[in-house]
Parts: sequence; C-alpha cells; structure tokens
Amino acid sequence: MQAAGPRGAMFQNPESAFGGRQEMLSLIELIYSGVGAAERWPGILDRLNAAVGAEQTIIFGPVTQAGAAISAGTGEQMLRDFLSHYAGVNVLAGPCDRMFPTGDVRYSHKAVPDVEFERSEFYNDFFQQHNAFYSMGLKVPLGPRGEAYLSAQRPRSKGPFGESEGLVYATLMPHLQRALMLHARMTQMETGVLGLEAALDDMGHAVFGLDGVGRVILSNQRAEELVRGGDALLLRNRRLASVVPEMNRRLQEALACAAGVGTATGVPDGSSLLLERRSGGPALRVTVTPFAAAMAARPSDLAALVYVSDPGSKPQSRAESMRKLYKLTPAEGRIADLLLEGLEVREVSQRLGVTLETARFHVKRVLAKTGVRRQSELVRLMLGLPGAGAA
Repeated sequence: MQAAGPRGAMFQNPESAFGGRQEMLSLIELIYSGVGAAERWPGILDRLNAAVGAEQTIIFGPVTQAGAAISAGTGEQMLRDFLSHYAGVNVLAGPCDRMFPTGDVRYSHKAVPDVEFERSEFYNDFFQQHNAFYSMGLKVPLGPRGEAYLSAQRPRSKGPFGESEGLVYATLMPHLQRALMLHARMTQMETGVLGLEAALDDMGHAVFGLDGVGRVILSNQRAEELVRGGDALLLRNRRLASVVPEMNRRLQEALACAAGVGTATGVPDGSSLLLERRSGGPALRVTVTPFAAAMAARPSDLAALVYVSDPGSKPQSRAESMRKLYKLTPAEGRIADLLLEGLEVREVSQRLGVTLETARFHVKRVLAKTGVRRQSELVRLMLGLPGAGAA
C-alpha cells in the first residue's frame, strides 16, 4: 500500500505514521462521520491533534455556518483574534503558498526561518500569546467552493513538525477533501429551506420566495399574514396577485422578469411598485429582485425574492438584510456597506483602520458567503434589496 506525501515523494506503509492500520482506518472513518454533522468536527480535529502531536488545530472551510471550526482544546479567542486582525499580518501564508502546491503538506519552519518568524508581529502578538510557534497545514482544493485550510500548531519546545507527521496529513488529504465537499452539499440540502425561512422571519418585511416559473415556494410569517388579510395581495394557486386588477398586470410583469420567465419588457430587474389596498390605507411598496446568487443555505430552485413593506414604517437597511440573509458578521456587514458606497478595498482598509490584507480577507469571506465572485456582483445584489442604504 502506498500513499503520496509531499509532491514527488512516495511513502511505503503510511499506516505506520498513525501507529497502525486500525488507527489509520479509524481516523478516516471519523472524518467521514463529519459529513452533514458540523458538531463532530471539533472531535475530529482533536483526533488529528493527537495523531500529529499538535496542541490545537483550526480548519477554515464549509464545516459550519461560521466558516471555521476549532479543536475542542483550542480557545475560541485564538480564532476570534485571527479573524479580526492577524489573518492580515500572517507572515506564513504567502511563503507557504509559494513553496507548497495546493494539496501538499505545508511546514511553517521550511517557509519562514525561525529567526525571521520571531521578529514578526504575527508571532509576538498572536502565536506567542496562544503558546504556538510551529505549524503544519494543508490547503485542500474543493472545486468551485474554493479551498479549505487545515492548520495545526504546537509550541517551540516540541520542535517543528516532521515528515512522519506530515505523512498523516498527506494520507488523509483526499479523505478530507471528499468529506468537506460532501458536507457542504449535505448542509445545503438539509438546511436550504429552513435556514432561509428562519432568516426571512427575522426581517422587518413580508418576504416571498419564487421558483423559476413564478410560484411561491417559501414565505415568512409577515408574508403569510399579509395574504391572509387579503387587503393588497392574494395567493392563488401558489401565485401572487394584486387585489386591484389594473395593478395586477404590472405586478405579474415584474414577477416574471425577476424569476426569468415570460417575455416581459420594460421592467428592470429589482423593480419596485406601489400596490393599493382595498381598505384605502397607504399603498404597500413591493420590491421584486432576482435571486441568482448561490447562497449556501438556499433551495436550489429559488429564483426571485419579493419584499413587501409599508412606506409608513421604518425601512430596514440593506446591510441589515444582508446580515440576516447571509449570516454576515458585523465586520463583514460593515465591509459590504463600504463596498456599496463604491470604495475600493484599499480605501476600505483605510476607513476601518485595518491592514490591506485584513480587508481583503474579509472581502473574500463576504463574497464566499453571498455566492458572488466579484465586488460588482455584490453591489448589484445589495442594490436589489429594499432598504434605506447602509446601517
């Protein structure tokens, strides 16, 4: 039996690095048990700690909604510190990317000499505070989902990670890759409707979700109350309709255009219109927008969102809508606000007082969570949401 180690090298009998064949198979089985079960990843990472003699392990990727998981023995403050600042001053990331191809085991001491690392802010203000010096990791390719990063750390007293420990990671890499890709797909299928409906229920608007042929496939509580009242909107055969016939034509054109059906013309994406009420009260504002972004927790057939709000009520900001729909952190929400203002990443870093690398790191997370590839697509997505601009 052979397993590939760092590119270009082959190792015989990789089970010896695990302490035996049974231990190796047990760990592989444990990794696959994490498919569809985010709560198991801290335990999986603990076993990885034991297998390579690490003190803590962090994995960044589609393991939880937060996009990261830590071993049970790792303090949560370490993850918070990294995400809030030290990702932007990580002196190991660039050299490791240049030295080690994706999929190969990465060793910090080979990429950055100890003496140079000791002089860095990353070590003195971050790693040293968490009793870490040496690290070993993997960049795991996940196809269209990007990459996951697995990183193990231990103190200087234990010495750098060696090739026998790297062999553990090299042997497990294809299994980690498959498990993480399957986990992301399972999570999407299992939480698609429930996750989005929960987010919509937190919003201040009535919200309907339409499929590709214009049928309502989900709605929040406010939306259900609105159609039950029948004062402005009706639900007929799972399709929305205005109670005022002359307004209904415009509504149907907007719905068809946003959902990508029919041959509606002259109705722009993200169109808004006012719908009169039978009671004669203030007209409701309806915003219809396509929903083509690949949000991780959305049903695959969701094509458009319909927001209905009362002009007399305080509108929710677009930024708040983004945070609730896409589970953005406050920092990520602020980044999205500034990009909507038209700022470039360098200007965002200056406005927030963070390094350029930290700003880029947060921008990448915002793009990944919202399922878009470019900042221009993010801005277009935000402009399609109703609201009063930035919070």
